[in-house]
Amino acid sequence: MDWKFFGYIVAAMALQANAREPAQVNDATAPAIRLHIGDTGIRCARLPCPAKGIFLPGGHGLAGRKNLLYTDHDGRLSLPRLIGDEAAVAAVTQAWREMGCVAIDGLLIATENETLVLRIDRVIGHCHQHTP
Repeated sequence: MDWKFFGYIVAAMALQANAREPAQVNDATAPAIRLHIGDTGIRCARLPCPAKGIFLPGGHGLAGRKNLLYTDHDGRLSLPRLIGDEAAVAAVTQAWREMGCVAIDGLLIATENETLVLRIDRVIGHCHQHTP
C-alpha cells in the first residue's frame, strides 16, 4: 500500500469534516485517483443540496455525504479550473452543465493561493458504467 497516497486521502477527509467547502489537499505531482464529476445521486426535498459535485465514487458510482470533495449546493457554483487535454475538459464541462456524471482519473488540488484546480489525466466514461 502506498502510505503517502493514503495520507493524502486522510488529510482530505479531515479537511472535509472541518471545512465549509470540502477540499482535497495534494501537490500537483501526486498520483491520480478515480473521481466522479457531476450528478452525485443525492436528492433533497429543498436547497441546499449537494446534487452536483466532485466525489470519490461509492456504491453504484454514487456519492455519499462523506465522500464529497467539492459540491454545488444550489446550482450557482462552477467547476474549479480544469487542467487537461481539450477533449477531457469538454467532457467534464458537459457532464457538469447537463447534470450527467463522468468518471476520470485525476486529482483535485488545493493551490498555494487556496484555489482549487482539477487535474484531468484521463476520462474513463460515464460514472455508472465504471463503478469501483
